[in-house]
Amino acid sequence: MGILRIILAVVVVIVALTLLGKFNQKIDDMGSRATAAASARNAKDPGLSPAGFFLLSREDAQNPRVAIMSAPNCPSAETQRAEALASSLNSAGIPCELKQGIEFQFHDPADVDRVNKYMANVANPLVVVRGWAKGNPAAQDVIAQYQAGP
Repeated sequence: MGILRIILAVVVVIVALTLLGKFNQKIDDMGSRATAAASARNAKDPGLSPAGFFLLSREDAQNPRVAIMSAPNCPSAETQRAEALASSLNSAGIPCELKQGIEFQFHDPADVDRVNKYMANVANPLVVVRGWAKGNPAAQDVIAQYQAGP
């Protein structure tokens, strides 16, 4: 009779530990799902970077050159700012190029909404650093964004 009680106690302990393990798995799984959902929301609009840039195009993340949008041979103040910025970046050893425009495609309507949200009040010249954009940034902002990496 004593052995039967010991076996029964061992079985009860095993069942209790199994149930406790399953309960802990469920709790961890629910936490993982909540974290994944929050990450997915943030992936759509990560907000502004510390240097004030917004995500324009994820496909451009590996581009090593800073793109500065500027009209060629234009005497405007915007073009002069773009050329001065390019000169400052070249002096700092950051590869850059003056471009007339950029082209990219959106595959997700949430990306279109995000870009429209930030592009509403962008001043010229528009500067793109590894897919992150800002209107009329200071050279130190571009350098900080560039050094932050992709």
